[in-house]
Amino acid sequence: MNDQYDDDVTDLLDDLINAEPACDSTQAVLFTGPDTETDEERWVREATAKAICQTRCPARAACLSYAMALAPEEGVWAGYTAEELRDVRPLLTFFPSRRTNEVA
Repeated sequence: MNDQYDDDVTDLLDDLINAEPACDSTQAVLFTGPDTETDEERWVREATAKAICQTRCPARAACLSYAMALAPEEGVWAGYTAEELRDVRPLLTFFPSRRTNEVA
């Protein structure tokens, strides 16, 4: 990754933190899940996490921007699962692609 990309992602994270999200680090498992869970447990957990995002989070827009730049492989971000974000990403041309194989 390049320095500009890192700076942009850091700025997005700062924006997210400054927006005072409804979630916090004590709820990490709710938003990312345990190492093992059944499909039904995952569905219930994700629905609970999404409800927090969708009903009372003042940082939702900042979280979505951060998640789109980060391209997470798991978790709930701004009320969307990582899979839902992957499905939408190709439609959003204004977000830079995640750069994983750049040569410095």
